[in-house]
Amino acid sequence: MLHYFTWQAFLVAALILTLTWYAVVILLFYRKELNDFLSGNHRPATQPEPLAHAWDEDFEDDPLVDEDTLIGKPVMPEGMSRLSMSQFGFAPNVAATAIEDDDRDTKLGLIPDVLEELKSIFHILDTEHGDKEDFISLFGLVSSKYPKIRNTSNQQALNDYIRENLAFEISDEELDSLWV
Repeated sequence: MLHYFTWQAFLVAALILTLTWYAVVILLFYRKELNDFLSGNHRPATQPEPLAHAWDEDFEDDPLVDEDTLIGKPVMPEGMSRLSMSQFGFAPNVAATAIEDDDRDTKLGLIPDVLEELKSIFHILDTEHGDKEDFISLFGLVSSKYPKIRNTSNQQALNDYIRENLAFEISDEELDSLWV
């Protein structure tokens, strides 16, 4: 039976029923506003008064409203302060970021790459039973590939890592000479 109705007939019926519904709601609930609107009496909207509370009478003549209380005025926690919107921002200092970017590139790019290369060298030395000469020849490739690490604070940390993972002893002088 529903196949006898077309979409056009359905939409027309839905539109008529919707308009009828809104007309009934407006006539029942907004009759006063509708009369004012049609007669041209436009009253400015006023803010509604707040509801009266039972305890308002107790605090009407309270002398301590604007004065200090026994506890005192509230204080911001240590290290916190109030800022205006113009004093607040996320942009870093441009001069400081130029110096930090080089160090950031080293920490995020070079150091992990060197550590991966060293891990592969340690694996080769372990599986092939390599000795100090094999390590020196393999490490020469790493030091030539990453020259930016020479004479930095990260070089000493890498030297400590190398010493911890090698099966043989190597001195600081030998490691320093390998980085050159």
